[in-house]
Amino acid sequence: MNKITVNGKTYTCEGNNISVVNGEIYCDGKLVTDCNNIKEKNIKIVVNGDVENLDCGSADATINGNCCNIKTGSGDVTIKGDVSGDVSTGSGDVECGNVGGNIKTGSGDVIHGKTINTLLGKLSFLG
Repeated sequence: MNKITVNGKTYTCEGNNISVVNGEIYCDGKLVTDCNNIKEKNIKIVVNGDVENLDCGSADATINGNCCNIKTGSGDVTIKGDVSGDVSTGSGDVECGNVGGNIKTGSGDVIHGKTINTLLGKLSFLG
């Protein structure tokens, strides 16, 4: 079970596929929240836990876990774990652990590297 935080408000999500469509956040096809009522112009999504896919239009996305694929139209992407598939953003920085697929950004910096588990937690060596 994941927890999704959107601009400071936390929701529980029992699925692994998260998408943002026309300002609404869905988890495995079920509506989680409508972001059209959020007053801030910049949407910030934080997922605490592993997620299979995250697909969002214009939002900064942080995943505190591993994921398979992540795609944003614009916004910074931070993945605290590894990515087994692809990371794509039209415009924004990408920071993550190991990547099994490709990383694409139209404009922005890319930082990725090796993540290892230790007794004290995860250590990342970014390169």
